[in-house]
Amino acid sequence: MVKEFLSQHNVEFEQYNVAENEEARETMIDKYDSMSTPTIIIGDQVITGFDPDKLTRLLNLA
Repeated sequence: MVKEFLSQHNVEFEQYNVAENEEARETMIDKYDSMSTPTIIIGDQVITGFDPDKLTRLLNLA
């Protein structure tokens, strides 16, 4: 859902598979204090879960 949302709004993003990438998983847990997917990082903001309203606001899409 997040990937589709960002693509529809022409927002470039990097995607990491934390099930397969141990370094990405450790970063998500240690640096961003998250054990949930999706974990979305926008600047210094960490969003866990798909929250289109918050994404719209933080990315100035409105």
